[in-house]
Amino acid sequence: TAPAALARQLGLAPGAPVFHTLIVHSEEGVALQCEDRYVNPACAPDYLRVDFTKTTPTHYLFEVTAMWRAQYSIEAALPTRREAALLGIGVHEPCLVVVRRTFTRDAAITIARLVQPGSRYALHGEFAP
Repeated sequence: TAPAALARQLGLAPGAPVFHTLIVHSEEGVALQCEDRYVNPACAPDYLRVDFTKTTPTHYLFEVTAMWRAQYSIEAALPTRREAALLGIGVHEPCLVVVRRTFTRDAAITIARLVQPGSRYALHGEFAP
């Protein structure tokens, strides 16, 4: 269920159902990103049935939603204890933290916290809906 602050961010009523995934993305056995994502069930009702070993949450959401806009926050920050443990790094290792919220015309689709160890990641990208 969505606590009040999360419910506000996703446009849900406090206590409403919300989908949650916590995924560690790795390459050649090295953890590169911790993805902590909440999804509005009305926008992607089959989200929790997806095999995320075969596709990413972002790719799946692009396929099933009509994304209209996105908000980003990017900062250098320390990981939480849980994120550090999942990434196999110390709690004092600087990370690149991206918080992204996406929307359809009418509703918030998702909010994701993406944490990358600074020593293993550089941000490059291009965006188009």
